[in-house]
Amino acid sequence: MDIVKPVAPSGLELIFVYECPHCGQKNVLISPTSPRSVKCENCQNVFPILPVNERSVQYVKLMMGNGYSAVDLDYF
Repeated sequence: MDIVKPVAPSGLELIFVYECPHCGQKNVLISPTSPRSVKCENCQNVFPILPVNERSVQYVKLMMGNGYSAVDLDYF
């Protein structure tokens, strides 16, 4: 039996939570950088969202080494 070593993150995505104005359900979106309408996962109503700044998302990814710098070094 082969022993598989732990794998480090190979990427990073930022999720943003948008509350449905109709039912209050929290809807998770991955870095929505353009204005659009989304359908609530709970009530199925559509509502418009405000986009996030793409430069801010890129900055966080850069500062986190695209996820690698978030690794818990005490784990090793």
